[in-house]
Amino acid sequence: MRINHFNSIQNNPYTKQVPHMKDNHVKAAYKKDDIQISDEAKKLLSSSKFEQDRMNKVNEIKQQVDSGTYQINVFKTAASIIHYYKQV
Repeated sequence: MRINHFNSIQNNPYTKQVPHMKDNHVKAAYKKDDIQISDEAKKLLSSSKFEQDRMNKVNEIKQQVDSGTYQINVFKTAASIIHYYKQV
């Protein structure tokens, strides 16, 4: 007696669709956020007054170090170190 495999699990035509549905669901769950900064905002960031003042101060100190006229204020440095360790 031979038994035919009607309605067998192995011949289910819908099994090929299930992995695709799972992949789409997983991809939708792990969608990453995107941030876009406009060109005008980038210009504002690059031309900030703080950044320009900082660059000017660094260049001034570099020139003093190169010429040998830079002097370290030991009292100010010590006060800054003490202040840092009191906060910690």
